[in-house]
Amino acid sequence: MVSRPEPKSRTTSKARKKREVIQPPSQALEHTHAMIRDSDGAINFWANGLERLYGFASGEAVGRISHKLLHTEFPRPLRDIDAELFDTGEWSGELAQRKRDGETIIVASHWGLWRDGKDSALVTVVDNEINEREQAYLASIVDSSDDAIIGKTLGGIITSWNKAAEKMFGYKADEITGESVTLLFPPERVREEEGILERLKQGSRVEHFETVRRRKDGSDVIVSLTISPILDRRGKIIGISKIARDITGQRAAQDRLAELQSELLHASRLGTMGQMAAAITHELNQPLSAVNSYLSGVARLLSGTDNPPSVAEGLSKAREQTTRAGEIVRRLRDLAAKRETDRRIENINEIVEQTLGLALVDVKVRGVKTRVLLSPDLNPVLVDKIQIGQVILNIARNAVEAMESTAERSLTISTTPDPYSHGIEVRIADTGLGLSPEIKERLFQPFVTTKDKGMGLGLSICRNIIDSHGGSLSAEPNDPNGTVFLIRLPNGDSAGC
Repeated sequence: MVSRPEPKSRTTSKARKKREVIQPPSQALEHTHAMIRDSDGAINFWANGLERLYGFASGEAVGRISHKLLHTEFPRPLRDIDAELFDTGEWSGELAQRKRDGETIIVASHWGLWRDGKDSALVTVVDNEINEREQAYLASIVDSSDDAIIGKTLGGIITSWNKAAEKMFGYKADEITGESVTLLFPPERVREEEGILERLKQGSRVEHFETVRRRKDGSDVIVSLTISPILDRRGKIIGISKIARDITGQRAAQDRLAELQSELLHASRLGTMGQMAAAITHELNQPLSAVNSYLSGVARLLSGTDNPPSVAEGLSKAREQTTRAGEIVRRLRDLAAKRETDRRIENINEIVEQTLGLALVDVKVRGVKTRVLLSPDLNPVLVDKIQIGQVILNIARNAVEAMESTAERSLTISTTPDPYSHGIEVRIADTGLGLSPEIKERLFQPFVTTKDKGMGLGLSICRNIIDSHGGSLSAEPNDPNGTVFLIRLPNGDSAGC
């Protein structure tokens, strides 16, 4: 048995003062929950308070290795705790200890180091049992949670598992505790754990991380994870807490909403086409009539002469008009067709030009003057050109309709680099009556409209399309009157799709 060193005479040195604080006379410790042991763990002194706490008498404890006597479960490797103790002079944390009768209790343990010379050191240990009522209360909160709450070590070994985790993943606590958390990972997602651990070791939380985990029966569950480091009293990470929420149903609802939105977008396109049908029919009749006239003239020329120059010119003009008519029909077909999203690197100017061929078919009849100003120096964009074309079409048609009751009817469509990013900006400006404050506030909400007829879904759908491309859609007053719609899209390298 190693005897406890007798206190030496008082001195003014800092080292001696430190010893008197860490190792007071044994009479002062007698009724506390304190022990004194050497650096290897051998107990030198065992207070009466510890006899009441653990059930071991002093004669049974002194000379024994403390963590073997009490079957201590440490929150991290003992060598790491000892390294901190010898580096800083103290350590605090929670330990699981076993009493003489076999009962396991949780204690808040504080260790203080006292060095006696160069090669020897003593450690004072004070253990206080954590209030059982508090433990039970906290445990009941965890167990009654609807979310899976999982505790694990820094190495990814599961240490705690609540009832919601059992229900979500199918494993009972006793069959998964002690196993690696990667048991819940589909094979293709195992590497996620490395990134999560790296962020936690840097002290960061991982919030609302959506991923997929695997149940015991082999089925997958979509979860939203919040993962936090567990810190000891000195702020060191000793474990990890993970809260998992099953969002499989939520994700299915989101997918269904996206599907319905796609249906609504298709219905909106068909509605726009219905409004434009009369104007397009008139516009198609003109080039087709011209084709007939040119071809009739060519026929007459061919009947009277052999290959005059005017024949080639007439055929060329006929082809131009036929091409024009075919292009209009093709754009109508693309607009009306129901299709999957197809994003590619595109030139925004080409999309604008192709769309305006449809949007402005009847502007002359309506007395609208148009200006199209396309900047040649623009970055390409990663977009679905049919969807972006639909947005431009809807806004341009709305602008034309907004000017029906105004004397000045001027529509300006321009493209420029976005001054706030490396993307592009499309401006569609009219000289209509403008927007009232009440309408402007709710302009992009569903079922808000200034028209006598219409559901008020067009601009809401347009904003959703632009948002899904990582861009923005906004409206502001035009000077001196009317409205300007601003479509901003990121360039092809940074598009959020």
